[in-house]
Amino acid sequence: MQARTAAAATQLQNCTLCPHRCGAARATAAGRCRVGAQAYIASEMLHMGEEEPLRPAHAIFLSGCTATCSFCTAARFAFRPTYGAVVSPAQLAARILQRQEQGARAVAFIGGDPVPHIPFIVAVRAELGGKLRVPLVLNSNLWLTPEALALLDGVVDLYLPDLKFGPPGAHGDCGAALGGMPDYWQVVTGAIATLHAQGKPLLVRHLLMPGHLRCCTQPVLTWLAQLPGVRVSLLTQYLAPAHARGALAQPLAADDIRTAGELAATLGLTLVR
Repeated sequence: MQARTAAAATQLQNCTLCPHRCGAARATAAGRCRVGAQAYIASEMLHMGEEEPLRPAHAIFLSGCTATCSFCTAARFAFRPTYGAVVSPAQLAARILQRQEQGARAVAFIGGDPVPHIPFIVAVRAELGGKLRVPLVLNSNLWLTPEALALLDGVVDLYLPDLKFGPPGAHGDCGAALGGMPDYWQVVTGAIATLHAQGKPLLVRHLLMPGHLRCCTQPVLTWLAQLPGVRVSLLTQYLAPAHARGALAQPLAADDIRTAGELAATLGLTLVR
């Protein structure tokens, strides 16, 4: 773990953690996500909003994100990488152990997105050593590089990726157009497939979005059904932020929720609530 921490720290000077590959711009917080050497924590809490096997989870919300989703409800810290407080890995490790004693069933790194903060997460795990008795969860868009996945191996106990957007097609490219993530489908499904092939514990989230049943939900669920044993969390709590436009400014239709549930059942997906 000491060697892993040192290897991860080099990303603070030459970042290749996400496909933007901003390199030396990371050292001056001039990369696309504008996350610098310090990790800022927007908030942390015992959270009852995660899936049943994880709650209450010790949710740690990190500021900054590799995506620019046009419907983001966490924009106040996702797009402000210096929002919140700076703590050391040792300080956060102490807080994690405190939350563990308070009944946390998991410690979940959330965002924004935790990918730019992999050096910090690795350092925190090293500080915890063998004292952590609950799984460390990475709740990420998983739009990352093979180098990032390699750094997380042996650090993360459960991967909780958000597979929001479908593949590019006649409808356009939702991952790039709405999320600001080029090659979204190829990158994220590639990472999920790699983790699945390695036998890593996976729970894949998919957020139903208004107007995106055919272009996103149907191909996402159909693709996930090809991964034997994968667990899926179908999120139906979409809430349009005030800045949303077009279909994404509308409420989620009850018919879309029903259709998605029926498709998941037809495909034989294992749903987790």
